[in-house]
Amino acid sequence: MDMGVGMNTMMRMVMTAMACAGLAACASSSAPKPTLAGVKALQEQADRDAASGRPEQALVAYRQLAHQLPTNADAWFRLGNAYVRVGQPEQAVAAYEQVLKIEPKHAKAWHNLGVLRLRQAAAAFSESAVDANGADPTLQQQSTHMVDGIARLTSPLGDSRAPAAPDAGHGP
Repeated sequence: MDMGVGMNTMMRMVMTAMACAGLAACASSSAPKPTLAGVKALQEQADRDAASGRPEQALVAYRQLAHQLPTNADAWFRLGNAYVRVGQPEQAVAAYEQVLKIEPKHAKAWHNLGVLRLRQAAAAFSESAVDANGADPTLQQQSTHMVDGIARLTSPLGDSRAPAAPDAGHGP
């Protein structure tokens, strides 16, 4: 066996192994793990922001919590509520669905998801009623009837006003 060829092959293998080890070290050195104290402080700040009428700031903090605690249903639930507060229902639906992947029997997430979907349905029927105006009186009447029915379903004690958004500061 030629020592020059063997050494070159060996050197390439060592260099390749070192490069792989370096890449693996870079890949595994992600953001530091959150501490219990840090998570608690972030949640308290998010709750204060939500309670003080600063929904955008609360949303940022709840997003961070959900990122730091991806398997925590409460973090995702609060994030969903924060999305509702800032008028982002599609993102709220996604957050509530994440809660239900983690904790399938989370009653409050099911409730809030149902309320959001009813609101989305009411908006669709309302648009249908407007678009059918003059063109299809039967469809307009049916769509208006659906909007009214959903309003009754989503209002407390028969009050036809829309319900308030969930409070992002309250957990399950």
